[in-house]
Amino acid sequence: MADPATLTTPRLILRALTLADADILFPVFADRDTMRFFGDRHGSVADTRALFRHVIEGAEAHSSCQWTIATRLGRSPDRPTVVGSLSVNGIVGGTAHMGFILMKEHHGRGFATEAVHAVLDHAFGALGLHRFTLRIDPENVPSQRVAQKLGFKLEGRMRESFPIDGRFRDELVFGLLEREWRARNPDYFRKAGSGAFR
Repeated sequence: MADPATLTTPRLILRALTLADADILFPVFADRDTMRFFGDRHGSVADTRALFRHVIEGAEAHSSCQWTIATRLGRSPDRPTVVGSLSVNGIVGGTAHMGFILMKEHHGRGFATEAVHAVLDHAFGALGLHRFTLRIDPENVPSQRVAQKLGFKLEGRMRESFPIDGRFRDELVFGLLEREWRARNPDYFRKAGSGAFR
């Protein structure tokens, strides 16, 4: 894929992830509470940089889009504060899966819902995707709430499918189809049909 488009919402800017973002986002990948749902904790910025290099430049980069999530709220609206990242991976045949992660201090403010909403608008519109999948740890209740708010439907449970810290955890599978998103957001798609993507 080409570099992901810059997306804006009332509070957020989503721009292409860069290697330089590793220095800013390392704390979230090193946080024990957050990473219990996402994988092994990073021990140094070098680990985060290696991950970002893999997703930006690696073998699967052609079938993915990686965004940095930043908020314009705060003391300096002209200098957005990075709060997390969002990835769309495995873009093949009109389907893809998505993941997102936020720094702990920015949880509970609706940023994840707002960011995912913007990416779904873009992906179901400009990118022409047909389906998205989210795989979420059964104990990750906040991410399940984000999925449900945006219309994802619980489709099943994959038993012991995700390795974290030497053991395997279950994953809940949520799915969303383009026609379901269109039905929930008809005004957006009328604008999109005229070329007015936001």
